[in-house]
Amino acid sequence: MLIVEDQDYMRQMLREFLQGAFPGKNILEACDGHSALALCSERRPRVVLMDIGLTDVNGIDLTEKIKAMLPDTAVIIVSSHTGSAYTERARAAGAFAYVNKDAVHAELLPAINAALGRTPPGNNPRQIQ
Repeated sequence: MLIVEDQDYMRQMLREFLQGAFPGKNILEACDGHSALALCSERRPRVVLMDIGLTDVNGIDLTEKIKAMLPDTAVIIVSSHTGSAYTERARAAGAFAYVNKDAVHAELLPAINAALGRTPPGNNPRQIQ
């Protein structure tokens, strides 16, 4: 699993949250698009948690690049941006789900479990259909 987030405190919060939910999982971190692409190429994560507002690239554009490189990787957008324009762009880029940062504690684990095939896809309310 890879967290792509430029804000240190948010990346740390996500890492700790995920380590509690998935104790044996290897959690990778990238603070920018360049590092994220390198980690994706080297480690081929099954799930990528993607912020939109990165310092060097738009996370939706990066999602498209990752999906071209790793079509079976599920990218879950985790962003403070709201609105159908963002979810539509995320869907077009190949994102699996879109979770607002305000709803991380309620919606992120169901989205990850659906991406990993642990729950039926229709049971994830934030999955991009």
